[in-house]
Amino acid sequence: MRSSVGVSLGTCGIRTARTTEDGTWTDGTPFDDWQLSPSAEDVARMVRGIVDRPDAPQSLGVAHRTPAEREQIAAALAEEYVSDVHLIDETDAALEYLRPGLPTHHRTIALFDAGETGVDIDIVDVESGRSYGSTRTTAISGASFDAVVREHILGLGIVREPHTHDEDAALTAFCRGIKEALSSHQTTSTPDGEHVLLERHIFELSIARSTEQAAATVRQLGLEAEFYPDAVVAIGGTSNVPLVRATLERFLQLPVIVPDRPELVVAGGAAVHATRVDAAHVPPLVSHRPALTRLAMIALPIVGVIAVIGLFTALGSSEGDQPLSTPASVGERVSQTTSPAAGNTTTSTSTSASTSAPTPDVPPPAPTTTAAPAPAADPAPYVQYQPHYYPPAPAPAPTVPLPQIPGVQMPVIPLPVLPRLPF
Repeated sequence: MRSSVGVSLGTCGIRTARTTEDGTWTDGTPFDDWQLSPSAEDVARMVRGIVDRPDAPQSLGVAHRTPAEREQIAAALAEEYVSDVHLIDETDAALEYLRPGLPTHHRTIALFDAGETGVDIDIVDVESGRSYGSTRTTAISGASFDAVVREHILGLGIVREPHTHDEDAALTAFCRGIKEALSSHQTTSTPDGEHVLLERHIFELSIARSTEQAAATVRQLGLEAEFYPDAVVAIGGTSNVPLVRATLERFLQLPVIVPDRPELVVAGGAAVHATRVDAAHVPPLVSHRPALTRLAMIALPIVGVIAVIGLFTALGSSEGDQPLSTPASVGERVSQTTSPAAGNTTTSTSTSASTSAPTPDVPPPAPTTTAAPAPAADPAPYVQYQPHYYPPAPAPAPTVPLPQIPGVQMPVIPLPVLPRLPF
């Protein structure tokens, strides 16, 4: 089954999404590394790994954030000897993913991409992808939300301040897990249940003001744009926080759409784009007729030529086996002279050959003469001549319908030379 993989490059990780031709989505290979700021070379090496796998996809797309980043990724892919990778802007990739599921009356949307380091806001036309205005704000971010949880956990005194890089990375991952759990639960606690780590309402109180600032930025951009948006689409991992959606609805008085798995929207759009581009470059079929029909179109002329050759050969052989006679279709006037008997006057008569061929079973009528019959002892008079031979018109071909195929040249069959014909 045909499949495609899309790749998106974030500030602190690389995300992938895989789709099949029936529209089924599966999680791609996790390449998230929150301690690494991935570069174009990291993307190229990751793509090289996808291509070398036994289940490599037929199409592959990579989303980029800026034109400079596009050039860097293209150069890095060339260094890894990877080709046929389709590069697409991340806003266009998001629209590729969102466009089929959006209501038709949402012609202009505010794309609210909340990532690890900030929010990218873009007012775009859904159909054409034209941007009416864009801005970026760092009022909210995934890192700032993680910092709120980290400060609360350290204030409880249940964990000590990290002193090494590994301890700091472990604490950051632990706080991120708490933040993500609060997206679907009202409270979080330790595995044994003895300590409550953080409740959702306390977390929302800590991030309420910054979330309102981000919503106000969207409203201001919409007022300054050529068209005010019909809806807000929140993507990115930070959009999973319930307070973000509620604040946007309250400030903008617009419907807010948060897709399932919003962090994979850009990667999924890159996969959809790659599939669409590759499908448009499939060469058309030369013919849609069945193979047997095409074979018959080739074989019938050959059979017809063989039949005509056999007909001409049989006609020539039958001419040689028949009794020799003057061909009646020649249309010539043949003079016939009789030798006089002894003592008789010489008389001559001429007969005219009929222009129509006589029936083979009926002998031609005897020539009329006034001369006396020759004595029985004398041999029959004999006239020897060499007529000019004109071959008879060829018999019509057998009534076998031959396909009208241009370019088929019928062969010229030489006929045998007939011997001299006595009569």
